[in-house]
Amino acid sequence: MNSNQGTFARPLDVRHGEPQPRVSELALRTRIQRVRDAMTTEGLAALVVFGSPRALGSRSRTAGYIQYLAGWMSRPTAAALVLPRDGAASILTLGPHDTREFALRSSWLGDVIRTGDVLRHGTAAAEALVRAGIEPGSRIGLVGVDELPHPAYRAVEAALGPYELIDAEGLLDRLRLTRDPEEVDMLRVSARISDAMIAAGMAEASRPGASGPSIMAEVEHRGRLLGADPAACWLAVGEAPPTTYFEFMELPNGVGPSDRVQIGTTAAYEGYFGQCLRMGVRGRASAQLTEFSDILLSIQDAALEAMKPGTPLHVVSDVIESMIDEHAPYSRSSDPFRFQSCHGLGLSYSEPGMAESLSPARDRSRDASGICLEPNMVIEVHPNFTVPGLGCIVAGDMALVTAQGAEWITESPRGLWAI
Repeated sequence: MNSNQGTFARPLDVRHGEPQPRVSELALRTRIQRVRDAMTTEGLAALVVFGSPRALGSRSRTAGYIQYLAGWMSRPTAAALVLPRDGAASILTLGPHDTREFALRSSWLGDVIRTGDVLRHGTAAAEALVRAGIEPGSRIGLVGVDELPHPAYRAVEAALGPYELIDAEGLLDRLRLTRDPEEVDMLRVSARISDAMIAAGMAEASRPGASGPSIMAEVEHRGRLLGADPAACWLAVGEAPPTTYFEFMELPNGVGPSDRVQIGTTAAYEGYFGQCLRMGVRGRASAQLTEFSDILLSIQDAALEAMKPGTPLHVVSDVIESMIDEHAPYSRSSDPFRFQSCHGLGLSYSEPGMAESLSPARDRSRDASGICLEPNMVIEVHPNFTVPGLGCIVAGDMALVTAQGAEWITESPRGLWAI
């Protein structure tokens, strides 16, 4: 069992007031050219992209589309973006603050236009298409409309009616999976922030008088201090926690002398998500818990070994699920609490281009045409299942696919922590 819970391998060098690392404008411009090349291949005159607020964190898929194209997404407000195949883009904002932020970060891409109301984004997008000289009847790729409020969706339908509208999410989903080194740098920062959040939570859990809310507060505080936004966690505290919790009101007022503390981080740095899951124990861990903790690590390591470029992505999920089925007392359908055992990480908490292949409930008849692993993909490997007498058990780490195979980029000690 690990005892160095208060440390993590390479402390982040945060100098307040100095610029922090981000994807360069050159990399973003190169990305936009790749998108435009794909638009040309698909015969699209423009993309019209809608994104939910970044503050929704893992609850939004569409914020990542705006971040991918503009290099930025507003935290509290929705935004839209019109990207013609040729010429300047238009970024549609709501209020003074998000307008200022996009002007600071994304004016290289085109005009930042304040609409004042998400219901006007459809009309403003149509006006941007006219300014770009795009004729009625042209093929327009739509992205992110399924997270729009219904009135806003109806307004988009009416405003863009003169065009042939094409679902273009798949185009961006696939492009997002091919990453340049600067994106990997952002994911490494998110991994290290996630490590630091775990360390802060376990250190707080060891303090006499610690409570569920105090642990959660320390975890989230550490993430924000190091530049993560969002910086959140789920938490379980108890001798046999049956599930995980997200709200203070569900957490215990104290940590008992034999309690287990399970922390899962959700952090994002410059839009790139990171996650780490750890179990810690006050007092002496039971032989059963130690055994199952080792099983979780063996499942993770088998998944890592399977991650070789060119391998079908679904193999990773199949390796994890088959080993869980071998050791878990319950089937997936009967388990009181089992969530997805792995997912892609990137500009979404669960990268949409990887979601189908990594789903245990996928349509396997589509496997032959599925995604294959390639360098710079990042997968969160968090096998989890319920054991009678132990409750839900978890472990989670970020794996980076390299030309040679894969490596863990979360660095905090794996296995059970002594708290």
